[in-house]
This record gives sequence, C-alpha cells and structure tokens, in this order.
Amino acid sequence: MLKRIWLKSALALVAIVFGGSLALAPAPAAARVFVHVFAGPAFFTPYYYAPPPVVYYPPPVYYAPPPVVYAPPPPTPIAPQAQTWYYCDNPQGYYPYVSSCASGWRQVPARP
Repeated sequence: MLKRIWLKSALALVAIVFGGSLALAPAPAAARVFVHVFAGPAFFTPYYYAPPPVVYYPPPVYYAPPPVVYAPPPPTPIAPQAQTWYYCDNPQGYYPYVSSCASGWRQVPARP
C-alpha cells in the first residue's frame, strides 16, 4: 500500500515538472506575430525594435586664456650725481689737461 502511494506521488511530481516546463516552452515559429508598418503605396516593411545608433561627438575645444602681460614699472628718476673736478696747484690746471700733479689733487665742485 505504501508503495502505491509513493508511486502515485512520484508520478504526480513528474507530471507537474514536465507540465510546467511545457507551459514555459516558447511557442512554435508559426505562432509568432510580426508587426508591419505601412511605409508607402503597397509597400510593407517589418517593424523591429532597433536601439538608436551610437553617436560619438568630438571632444570639446578648450582655448588657453590669453597670456597676461604686465608692463614694467616706469623707471625711477635718478638724481644726478654732484660732479667734481680735480684741480692741481703745482702745475696749475684741471684734470685731464694736467696729467700729473706733484702737490696732490684737490676736489673742486663743478661749475657749469
């Protein structure tokens, strides 16, 4: 008796497994449906989903900023140096008119 119950339950399990797999099986090719779209007079084309084409754009163009040019500061006026002449007492005269002086050179402020 136990064998019959076990056999019936095994057959029921096999029927459920195979029956379920048959329900999930794809339909035969004759049962598939294609959608056609009218695209002109007496011209039918099948409509299939196609992903949009991949479009590659060129990379953006970046321009370097213009170089920053700094003007140099205006030159600071330099005070003219006080000019000095050199005078010799023996022989009398100013340098470079007298090339050597025996008594020593004396500094004299320059006169215009």
